Amino acid sequence: MSDKKIILAVDDMPENLMQLGSLLESYFDVRLARSADMAFNVLNKTKVDLILLDIVMPEMLGFDFLSLLRAGNSVNKKTPVIFVTSHADIEIIGRAIKAGAKDYIVKPIVAETLYKKINSVIGLPEHIPGIIEGKLQKLMTAAYSANKTQADTLISELLFLTKDILHIHNPLIEIEKIINDFEYKEVINKINVIIQLLDLEKT
Repeated sequence: MSDKKIILAVDDMPENLMQLGSLLESYFDVRLARSADMAFNVLNKTKVDLILLDIVMPEMLGFDFLSLLRAGNSVNKKTPVIFVTSHADIEIIGRAIKAGAKDYIVKPIVAETLYKKINSVIGLPEHIPGIIEGKLQKLMTAAYSANKTQADTLISELLFLTKDILHIHNPLIEIEKIINDFEYKEVINKINVIIQLLDLEKT
C-alpha cells in the first residue's frame, strides 16, 4: 500500500490534467477528474489530502463544487482546496479565498509555483535522491533529443527540489542559461557535476 499523500486534480481540459499528473506523479498518488461528477465519484470513495480545483468548468463552477463539498457529509468535507484559474484578476482571486480555498494557482502552471503552493498546504515528501537522479536522467534525454519544452520543465522542477541541497552553487542555473542553444555535451557535463555534488551531500 502506497504511503504517498493523495491529490485529486479536477479540470475539464485533458492537457491540464496531463501536465498536473506529470508534475506530481513522482511525489504523490494523483487522481484525475475531467468533470465535477467524476470528482465527486472519487471523493465518495477515497479520502484525499488535497484537491486542485479548476474554477471554470462547463457543468459547474469550482466555487459551486466547493460549496457542495463543504455542505455534504463526505469524508472529504474539510479537505483543503487550491483553486486553479486562468483569471488572475483581483475579483476572482478574492472570491476564491472567500469561498474557503487555501490558495490559488494562476495558469499556465509553473512547476516551482505549484510545488510551493502544495508545500504550504500539505507539505512535500522529503527530498528523495532517486527522484532527483531520475529527473536528471530525463534531462539528459531531453538534451540529447533537443526537447526544449521538456528540458525547461525538468529544470524548473529540479531547481526547486535541489534549492536546499545546492544552494551555494547550483549548476542547474547555468544549464538554464545554455539550454536554449542545446549545447548538449555541456549540459551533460553539468548534470554529472550535480550528481557528484548530490553524492557528496549523502556522505
